[in-house]
Amino acid sequence: MEVRGVAPPAWVRDSIFYQIFPDRFHNGRPENDPPGTRPWGERPTSQSFFGGDLWGILEKLDYLADLGVTALYLTPIFRASTNHRYDTEDYFEVDPVLGGNEALKALVQELHRRGMRLILDGVFNHCGAGHPFFREAKERGQSSSYWDWFVWEEEEPGYSCWAGCASLPEWNHDNPAVRDYLLSVVRFWLKEYEIDGWRLDTVEYLPPDFVREIYTAVKGVNPEAYVLGEVMGLGTPWFRIRALDGVMHYRLWEGLVHFFAEESWDAQRFAHHLWHIWRSYPSWANFSSYTLLGSHDKPRFLTLAKNDQRKLLLAAAFLFAYPGAPAIYYGDEVGLLGGEDPDCRRCFPWEEVYPHHPILSMFKRLVSLRKEEETLRRGGLRFYFACGRALLFGRPYAEREVLLALNAGAEEAVLPLPPGRFREKESGGLCAKALRLPGYSFSFLTRVT
Repeated sequence: MEVRGVAPPAWVRDSIFYQIFPDRFHNGRPENDPPGTRPWGERPTSQSFFGGDLWGILEKLDYLADLGVTALYLTPIFRASTNHRYDTEDYFEVDPVLGGNEALKALVQELHRRGMRLILDGVFNHCGAGHPFFREAKERGQSSSYWDWFVWEEEEPGYSCWAGCASLPEWNHDNPAVRDYLLSVVRFWLKEYEIDGWRLDTVEYLPPDFVREIYTAVKGVNPEAYVLGEVMGLGTPWFRIRALDGVMHYRLWEGLVHFFAEESWDAQRFAHHLWHIWRSYPSWANFSSYTLLGSHDKPRFLTLAKNDQRKLLLAAAFLFAYPGAPAIYYGDEVGLLGGEDPDCRRCFPWEEVYPHHPILSMFKRLVSLRKEEETLRRGGLRFYFACGRALLFGRPYAEREVLLALNAGAEEAVLPLPPGRFREKESGGLCAKALRLPGYSFSFLTRVT
């Protein structure tokens, strides 16, 4: 759908994303492990490596396909000195401990063979202190040809760095050579490895006109590539200048935490929050943004919910019923716990994947329903009821409408239904006028015409 010159990729609104922190998903080739690799499953520290790699992701594609995943988002994979790799040292080399460029090529080829897609994390606000350009500039001073590639200051550590972190010197985006270099990175992986898009790290720190240049460069290589921004606030300004296809929907995430996990908001406040966001974005952006329950930067949702699995499943039901491209943060689908970073980056517990796992089974059911019902991917948004801990909203599309009724409280709730007759998806039972829901439960309904 093209709106005012903006054309987010059509495939995004049909996608089920899965975010992977590569070091913690699966170790496919232990011979790649860096020195000091820790035993799988040990509690992580900010320095620990566990040996996860791209070969490991390749080995687990059957698992991801069975879950219903159609697109992967990987946190940074380029050569760096840390486990998180937001301190890039070589933008043109996949870190050898992840399998190198060979592993990425094999992964992309197999994903595309399966009809799946891949977006990579682009860290273009800063690099690592080990980047050769920065090392030369720091060592040689103003005699270095890279001196004006960075911003030098009198205060410690003597240069601009992201959030005051000395290991992450910021690029000088006022220098056209810096922009050309970073744009060459953007184009290289799209052209040579046929990745399907970029997630732009710390977009709010980047000059808006440069973000727009990235967007233009991406679309110049592949108009169907996805440009996703890490935006903690409202993404409206980025959409107005046509610089992003979508944002990581952290404003939505905040509401999910307050309403489902913490129970600090009632349904009316939650619905007001949702409506405010919905009307703040152009229509296309609501459908092409990446909606999430968790990420590598936030405590695990189940931990925020004090390990109450009912709250996690209610929030997941909401996510898969809501407009946008729903994303699963690796391990959430099997109930992985974790507090603040680095605890939210624990190793995937493969020993806990078994048939009929209650959380995994529900995630599969929700993914399947999302794929089955086109209206959940393309329909509008109508709020019918929000009171206490109960919420009812609909997704109308063409001649069909799917409703989600949920009770996020401990006591039974009675939800008045809009005029008409409805059938519960799970039981097949017909209902009209009102629906009774036990505590911490939900039901999908379809309007009977």
